[in-house]
Amino acid sequence: MPTRPQYTLKGGIVLLRSETTNMLKKYGIQLDPALDEQQLVALDIIEGLIDSAEVDSDETTLEIGAGCGNITIPLAAQSGKVIAVEKNPKFTPLLKGRTSKLANVNIIQDDILTSKIPYFTRLVSNLPYSLCEAIFTRLIHHDFKKASLIVSSSFADIITAKPEDPKYSRLSMVSSLFFTVKKMQEIPPDSYYPEPGVKTSMITVEPIPAKGAPHEILRLIILWDRMKLKNALREALITSSKDRGPPVTKREAKNIINSMNLDPRILDTRVARLSLHDLLTVEKALNDHI
Repeated sequence: MPTRPQYTLKGGIVLLRSETTNMLKKYGIQLDPALDEQQLVALDIIEGLIDSAEVDSDETTLEIGAGCGNITIPLAAQSGKVIAVEKNPKFTPLLKGRTSKLANVNIIQDDILTSKIPYFTRLVSNLPYSLCEAIFTRLIHHDFKKASLIVSSSFADIITAKPEDPKYSRLSMVSSLFFTVKKMQEIPPDSYYPEPGVKTSMITVEPIPAKGAPHEILRLIILWDRMKLKNALREALITSSKDRGPPVTKREAKNIINSMNLDPRILDTRVARLSLHDLLTVEKALNDHI
């Protein structure tokens, strides 16, 4: 019967390049760098990635893009439960073979961008670099404690950029509204097999509480990105008011919006299509009128 792993992460798990290449050969797997299929083969980086997420033995950890399982197996030694999601079916036999005796590991072959993200409290992943933004923007809809991720360094620079930084973008602003993101270290290229064609960095992501009514309203607007701004703003004003006193009525919300003197073009635009300048305009109006 499968059991939980009895070893500890720092007890000598060795994930060497040669071991990884041997497993790939055994299962007839060819890695495609164009699909970001580089595998981490440096134990110190894997240890640092798991430690940075502060993984706990009583919690559920999600891994996106499990690949060969080089992170999955040591992660299982630290977590109460590991949910390892891998889109490419070619890795499934290898993953299931390596984790068959680990009762706390659940392998899911699915596309994380189109499927429902399972419940988790910690996230530890070497993310596919081309999917970093898409996955990151899904995280704002989930309640979790902390994530430790390896992403492209260019992406790390954007989501940690401050308003005065030339790299500051809409994504930078959204990131700062929901998270504290810290860049931990750059990853040496020889930590992978094969080596990636881009620079990569380890980051941590921690959700933050709303800092007052304008912040909460703006976050709600971002979450309701399929709505037109005028509708999302109205509903956000009503929803936000419920925790602070008498709820705002629809008529009162409309009056507040009118007093903000926002450009009708912005109000009639779907939130997902608002530019950084548009969002900054909305933020200023909220700070001035709420």
